[in-house]
Amino acid sequence: MKKIGVIVVIMLIIALLSLKSGTNEKQTKNRVSKEQVILEKNKAKYNKHIRFYNRILNIDKGLLYYFEDAGVEKKFKVIQNEDIKAEIAIDRNFVDKLKELEKIKEKDELDKKAIAMIPILEKMLPIVDKMRTYYNNKEYLKDKYTGAQILHTELLAILDKYNQVTKNYKELFEKKSSEIKKLMIKDYDKRREFITYNQFMFIEEGDNIIKEIHKQGLDASDFSTKGNSKKFKKIEEKMAKALTKFEKSLKNTKQLTKEGYIVGQHNNFVQKSNKFKESVNVFIQKIEKKEKASHSSISDSFFAQTEKGTPENVLSSFNEVVKEHNKLLTQKTKK
Repeated sequence: MKKIGVIVVIMLIIALLSLKSGTNEKQTKNRVSKEQVILEKNKAKYNKHIRFYNRILNIDKGLLYYFEDAGVEKKFKVIQNEDIKAEIAIDRNFVDKLKELEKIKEKDELDKKAIAMIPILEKMLPIVDKMRTYYNNKEYLKDKYTGAQILHTELLAILDKYNQVTKNYKELFEKKSSEIKKLMIKDYDKRREFITYNQFMFIEEGDNIIKEIHKQGLDASDFSTKGNSKKFKKIEEKMAKALTKFEKSLKNTKQLTKEGYIVGQHNNFVQKSNKFKESVNVFIQKIEKKEKASHSSISDSFFAQTEKGTPENVLSSFNEVVKEHNKLLTQKTKK
């Protein structure tokens, strides 16, 4: 379940990196900052790795949904009267794109970590292809799950290795992405674009909520008993202050114009941000009251994303905030 939340974080990085470089190209009159030079230098490489990283997260999500249906035990968990999905996003094109990294003369650590994923992905590819065909054609209804057990066993046999090599890659990429984001924030501060800067500050505090959920290892099945509400409350207070400061800065119409915005352009972002804030508040209250999630949310992460106050719902709500953030930056850059 918790892997879904990581997708939320990287969506922000995609917009930051690509849009920042777009802004650089338009700044012919202004002095180019040190941060902008570094961002431009890293643009091509990180844009490529963003796509790789995002694909790995989609594979993780597909594996998550599959194992929620099939179970992680050696014996396949038979589910009667339900459609089973095996949409695991590995294909030949993705593997071939990774192989192109092998041709690079000067490889950095991120390239090497990505290349290290190729052997296990090549082993998984034929298994995933067979699974996709098997479940799409509902062959399990014809062979009484015999094929399902065989494919399940094959996938389990290589799952640990997949988790190991992809974890190494994701951790390094997340570290690099965090450095990029800090450069972005510093650059907006230097250029005195306070509305965009304050928006980033709220996003940062929201991101800290997500990181704390990961740190405590929480999901819908255990958050109300395992969660440390005191730590979340401290972050939530900072987040609420950051949102208030951002909303106040929107009242400065002269500053809005300076940064390339118009009055009312941030309405959706503010609405989604308050919805996220509400989800965090309910999440904290549920921990304090030891209030469990519904049975549907505990057994299925898809349902958990829709139940207000679950970790998955907090992540999903933050996802919506980030989408609006990206839209605003896109609109800002195009002007």
